[in-house]
Amino acid sequence: MSTNLKELNCLRPLDLDFLQSDEGLQSLFNSLCLADQKKQLSERLADFSRHVSGEWDQLARESAQDYDGPRIESYDRVGNPIDQVWLPPPVRQLRREVVEAGIFENGSELERFAKVYLLAHLGEASLTCPLACTEGLIRVIEAVGSDFLKKEFLPKLRSAETPLAGSQFITEQDMGSDVGALTTRAVPEGEGSWRLYGEKWFCSAIDEFFLIAARPEGSAEGTDGVAIFFVPRTVEGKLNNLRIKRLKQKIGTKELPTAEIDLNGALAYNIGPVEQGFKNLMNYVINTSRIMNAASACGVMARASLEATHYAQNRSAFGRKIIEYPMVGESLNKIRAILESRRALYFYLVSERDRNPLKNFTSDEALWQRFLINICKYRTSIGATECSHEAILILAGNGTIETFSILPRLYRDSLVIETWEGTHNTLVLQIARDGLRFPFRNYLQENILKRAERLGKRGFASTSEWLIHSWKETTPLLDRLTDSNWVAREARRLTDRLGSLLEVAFYADLAALPAGPRSREAGLLEFLFS
Repeated sequence: MSTNLKELNCLRPLDLDFLQSDEGLQSLFNSLCLADQKKQLSERLADFSRHVSGEWDQLARESAQDYDGPRIESYDRVGNPIDQVWLPPPVRQLRREVVEAGIFENGSELERFAKVYLLAHLGEASLTCPLACTEGLIRVIEAVGSDFLKKEFLPKLRSAETPLAGSQFITEQDMGSDVGALTTRAVPEGEGSWRLYGEKWFCSAIDEFFLIAARPEGSAEGTDGVAIFFVPRTVEGKLNNLRIKRLKQKIGTKELPTAEIDLNGALAYNIGPVEQGFKNLMNYVINTSRIMNAASACGVMARASLEATHYAQNRSAFGRKIIEYPMVGESLNKIRAILESRRALYFYLVSERDRNPLKNFTSDEALWQRFLINICKYRTSIGATECSHEAILILAGNGTIETFSILPRLYRDSLVIETWEGTHNTLVLQIARDGLRFPFRNYLQENILKRAERLGKRGFASTSEWLIHSWKETTPLLDRLTDSNWVAREARRLTDRLGSLLEVAFYADLAALPAGPRSREAGLLEFLFS
């Protein structure tokens, strides 16, 4: 009798709660959360995860299968220009429900970014990028925006009526990471309003409310002359002197509308003092987006691990479950090692922002946090691509089928995630420059050797010895940061070495806790050491 394929467990969709099924994640949150917040965080994340793992996962699948959108609607029914982006109903519903579930409620940084991490199990789904853009807009307006912007637009940015409607327009055709080269002009109109003229080339998550970087007339060249502005798509019900030229056809994040826009005198309002535009852009917007980006990458790694493990546990070949074959087990351990180590460092960064909220962005602590943001964004984005690729290979031919699992979508989205919010080269060179601006070596040494010492006392001698030995080999390289020619060649290799050290230190430190995932420590650290 032939086997009914529909009854094979390996062919069934994943049906797990993303939080409750992840022992390592729960141990991580338990170790990092402030004591008086543990109960509340646990309850809120459990409720949020039920939505993500259930109906929102279904909406994300429907969004990915809608081949009609997104698209530009240039005119209304009587021919008036409206230039708005139509999104499939499942996308709008998903965004609305996420906002209604409290994504913008006041809470800890750990809670906020843990929710983003859980949402990223759905892939991009036209969700995590607009969430990052909206969150960045909210934070910069709260910090330095005018009373008018706070009163008029903060409620709309948080509203389920216009869910996740924030967008960021920085890039131009001749300017990407080199923000100081932008040419979009800002002409003052009086009373805090401006008119913007220029073209924006890569407009992420285009919707209703835009953050746009532009250069006020007469301002300095380079980043000193960059200001940031708030631009609504419409003013008093009419299109705000702009034109959406087209939507990008990207390799991934296909549900997400990414546009090219012409600004033809669009009404704008400066966000904060114009002479502090670039600093505010980096401190409140780009840093927020990079933290969001790393959360998304970690979520992709986690979903890839779940999908590959579920399949390997249920798929049989040559009379055995394929998870019983050593090379399949090795592949699964590789995915988990990358996930758990980079996730541990990432959520340490997030919890550190709760413990040490920044007031002075030029302090040593601020530069240490910026280093962690940049290295986490860089390392997690690479990890997302590696893990989704490895997971596809575990599923073999089935892994390449769009309708079989989420993995092809995760892989495509990961390639885009790697390019967002700073190229790899931009990030590692920033890390090298920052390393000369504060006691970088001291911060690294304290965080690595303190954990190595604890590990030795807890019976993790081999890990402790590896950390101490690797740190001794690394310290001479830090002396080379003053050599610009060496940095131009070696910054990426140095950053990878530092990333490996910190990831092993933080993950092993977690695994060594009484409630940590100790049983898996040896197998996973084997991959980290290599």
